[in-house]
Amino acid sequence: MNIIKIKIEPLLLVLSIIIQIEVNSFEIKSVMLVLILAFFFILNKGRVFKNDFELLSLLILIILIGVVSAIFNSPVAYDFLKDLLYFSKPIILILLGYFIAKRINNWKVLFKTLIYLGVTYAGYHILHVLFFTDLTNTTVSQIRGINGLSNIIEAFAIAFITLSYKYPSFNVISKNSTKRLFLILLITSFILYFSRTMLVGLVILILGVLNYIKLNRKGLKYGFIIFLTIGSLYTYLYNTNIDRKGDAIESFLYKLKIAPEEIFSPKLDIKNKASLWDHWRAYEAYSAFVGLNESPYSYPFGKGFGALIDLKFVAPLGGEKGMRYIPILHNGYVFILYKTGIIGFLLYVTFLFYLYFQSYIRTKCIENQVFRNILAALGLYIIFSSLIITGLYNLEEVTPLILGVFIFLTTNSKIADENRDCRN
Repeated sequence: MNIIKIKIEPLLLVLSIIIQIEVNSFEIKSVMLVLILAFFFILNKGRVFKNDFELLSLLILIILIGVVSAIFNSPVAYDFLKDLLYFSKPIILILLGYFIAKRINNWKVLFKTLIYLGVTYAGYHILHVLFFTDLTNTTVSQIRGINGLSNIIEAFAIAFITLSYKYPSFNVISKNSTKRLFLILLITSFILYFSRTMLVGLVILILGVLNYIKLNRKGLKYGFIIFLTIGSLYTYLYNTNIDRKGDAIESFLYKLKIAPEEIFSPKLDIKNKASLWDHWRAYEAYSAFVGLNESPYSYPFGKGFGALIDLKFVAPLGGEKGMRYIPILHNGYVFILYKTGIIGFLLYVTFLFYLYFQSYIRTKCIENQVFRNILAALGLYIIFSSLIITGLYNLEEVTPLILGVFIFLTTNSKIADENRDCRN
């Protein structure tokens, strides 16, 4: 029985991550994940730690607000059910990660599983780029369109291996030569994604595992270095003429250059549809606020589940016919505000900052401190990713599942710390 448990449960963790990343159909993906969750829910008899349920209750309250608000706005049933599933998905993934981690109940197995999965993805990605991309005549958009936009699991794998160099007790890969090989593969794949989100995610995760994520002396020191580096980079970019249709490196630098105004742009030329693409996230948010301004009652509780954002023109989205009314936004904060109002927005922000402030809780247990730091890094990463890829509610985001894993590990190691059955 023990042999079966050791083999099957990490495989189901891997399977869950692969389903979340690779299955394109949102509906099919959701059904598959719910079935796996039901399996673990039954095995664990549905038991969660009280404090963890209190945290999830914030996300449940957001759902209740969206449902109640929808009653007063009479949405189409299909759109309502789709939003209900959108907002339920993070809870499903968090619980799935939580119950899988609880059944495995061994952080070393969990770390090793995520590292090996990240390395496997990295090797596959590198080979895919080599065999299916003409690197002598291509752009960043073509490379990413052919080989994938990002894979945050690889960033987790890099961060966990980095952790082992600071804390040898967290070394789950025995041979140094193997670790170096893994890092080479992971970093090579990471670079080939040309992903701004992955880059920020990796920086945050590494700061987290190295205990530099708090606003203390060390945290401020490394934060200043990062701020100075980014400031210098953007000073260079804004003073350099960069062609958006240049080679791979130049087009990537162009994407970095326009990143801030892509999210926040005070100079939207709404009549010039072609120019909107460089500021699309900003235009989506602008359209959402136009919809909210139609009624002052929309701001406290939002327009509810099923409410669509009117773009005022048929944009080339979602297939050949295009879309004028869209159900979801890139900006997660505006998305939540539109659907559930200021109250839902505040609940979401409270949830994220609760995660971040886990790093400030003192503990004598090194394991518990590291797990809390990772939770804080996840919170900070979602705070950032909510600006550009809908954060916790991104349909392809695997972070909520990993979040569930570390919510369990943090609570479990806290109990071990209280019982003094913990590494000092």
